[in-house]
Amino acid sequence: MFRPIRPRKVTEEIIFQIKELIAQGALKPGDRLPPERDMAQRLRVSRPTLREAIYALEQMGLVESIQGDGTYVKDVGEQSLKDPLCSIIRESNKRIMELAEFRTAIETWAVGIAAERIQVGDIRMLKEILEEMEDGLKKGKPIHQLDAEFHLTIARATHNGIYFHVANTIFYLFAEVTRLSHEQIFTTKADQLNLLKEHKDIFEAINRGDVKGARRLMKQHLSKTERWFKRNEVIWNAQREEVQK
Repeated sequence: MFRPIRPRKVTEEIIFQIKELIAQGALKPGDRLPPERDMAQRLRVSRPTLREAIYALEQMGLVESIQGDGTYVKDVGEQSLKDPLCSIIRESNKRIMELAEFRTAIETWAVGIAAERIQVGDIRMLKEILEEMEDGLKKGKPIHQLDAEFHLTIARATHNGIYFHVANTIFYLFAEVTRLSHEQIFTTKADQLNLLKEHKDIFEAINRGDVKGARRLMKQHLSKTERWFKRNEVIWNAQREEVQK
């Protein structure tokens, strides 16, 4: 029944620490790891041991070492676009509709967790994004990227490392749904202002720890996009067939 406890190798501990930092969002895509000498001193390990761990992380596709420059955290979201599932989603109207459906379900759950666990730093980040969205609307700039970042920040605010890693991995797919919704659904200034209000209302519910309210508002918010994709699937298919003729 029981198996002997195997002590973790030093390299495994280094790998675990770095993976945890990436999963938690403490290390973000594009971040540079500390220089080898500094990092080895902080971890109290030898440089050859550190190199072995970095090499293993490279093989996992989590970091990239650039000769003469340093080691950087890779964008797993960008990598995921090469995955067959991601290609299918991007090329199929039905799959995009299903992605919107999936997003409604998972983000409705996640926003409640965020409302329970929100921290000061998360609140500050969400406020800054909302301010940028409002400023962008005043200047007539597209805000779909900020919209997507707002939702990713909520994922970070769950402080659930697994969920944040999954959300970060498929962030670009969610961003694609957001972009399409801004181009096809929320097209007028009034629509955009109403969209901003929905984001502010979700933020306020999270900030006051209102789990049920946050989930209700998130579901209402995302269900609009989901219903639109479902209603327009036939139109999209007809347009695709026309282009392919």
